[in-house]
Amino acid sequence: MDEQTMRDMLAQAVAAEPPAGPIAQGALGAGMRLRRRRRIRGSATCVAIIAVIAAAVPLLTGASGRHTTPVQHKNRHSRAAVLYVTNVNAQPGTVTPISTATNKAGKPIKLGATPDEMAVTPDGKILYVVDLSSNAVTPVATATGTAGASIMVGLSPDMITMTPNGKTAYVACQGPSRPGRRPNSPGTEGPGSVVPISTATDTAGKPVKVGGRGYEPVIQAITITPDSRTAYVAAFYLNTVIPITVATDKPGKPIAVGQRPDAVAVTPDGTTAYVANYASGTVTPITVATNTPGRPIKVGSQPEAIVITPDGKTAYVANNGSGAVTPISTATNTAGQPIRTGPGAYEMVITPDGRTLYVLNYGPGTVTPVQTATNRAGQPIRIGRWPDSIVITPNGRTVYVSRFSNGGTGTVTPISTATNTAGPPIKAGVSPRTLVVAPGTPAR
Repeated sequence: MDEQTMRDMLAQAVAAEPPAGPIAQGALGAGMRLRRRRRIRGSATCVAIIAVIAAAVPLLTGASGRHTTPVQHKNRHSRAAVLYVTNVNAQPGTVTPISTATNKAGKPIKLGATPDEMAVTPDGKILYVVDLSSNAVTPVATATGTAGASIMVGLSPDMITMTPNGKTAYVACQGPSRPGRRPNSPGTEGPGSVVPISTATDTAGKPVKVGGRGYEPVIQAITITPDSRTAYVAAFYLNTVIPITVATDKPGKPIAVGQRPDAVAVTPDGTTAYVANYASGTVTPITVATNTPGRPIKVGSQPEAIVITPDGKTAYVANNGSGAVTPISTATNTAGQPIRTGPGAYEMVITPDGRTLYVLNYGPGTVTPVQTATNRAGQPIRIGRWPDSIVITPNGRTVYVSRFSNGGTGTVTPISTATNTAGPPIKAGVSPRTLVVAPGTPAR
């Protein structure tokens, strides 16, 4: 497949997204594709799939939601955490490993035509990569950088999330849709679905349908509770969140939330799920024990992402339309004073100690550090145009930001959390997009 064909495919995918109203100062110019980056990233929701630290995949915080400091070994066989970045426009598509110890890129791993979303097992041994064009997920052994046999899932796979116990990966599939019809509109056939993959056998289970009545909902987020018992799926067009029991892969009764839910975060103690409603400008708290929604909390315009502090006391909401972050007290479910960060705030990560929040601002191409003790924003850190994804290392020392490029070579920029300064950009292939960190393997 040549480069022009690939670009046309990507353009069609973006064009298929519905309008979301005015976007502040041109933010999210790359299209609604960015809103799907609820990279939740389900696996430490901030690292593997970014936005929901509260989901607490053990990459950053462990199953309890609290940071676990890795044991340090001086043995030469110990391995530092590795950053992986997908290159969707490469021919073929690739995933580039980058050492977090040296910030040096390794040899690209060749995969399918359009690799995009990724999730990694908590032990860092297997990386699962979604291929947009082949409707499959490819497992990659991180120790050798070799790809295994593709796992067929459903039409239009869009995102992937790992349970904190590492036993199951869930893949959101936006299809099927009738040929010639615009996806996500009246007249499309069949609902979207969530496909479970057993990491023990690398086999896909029966799809869990989440749509209905002639509409194909865009699944905007999948977030798993810290105990790995329940997956919460945000169905954008149905204005609901569907709970799925992980043990049985059975969906529960849809939970009515606000208009256009597109991000979900769960508190580290697993008691409350918070849902950002993009069109309503609200956040709906859900009591996990009963799956009942509480009173909506008013935040800013176009909330895009939620990150919960490791101690579970505060939920931070990135408001794309108002260029600010709203803190919410989880004890009272009340919103505090908005924190101005920059136009197009849409993704965040937080340090494992909970002291600093990093907000990715799409409009100016910056990252704004926010001190959580005072809720004051620091000096924005310049990254450049087309920032696409943000993650933080398990030790909290480095934040990485990818810059998507429609032509030429894209980059990944490291940011030192000790100094809040950006290091030299790392050349990581053509059009680097999704980032995920695999934890290091300490020597025994």
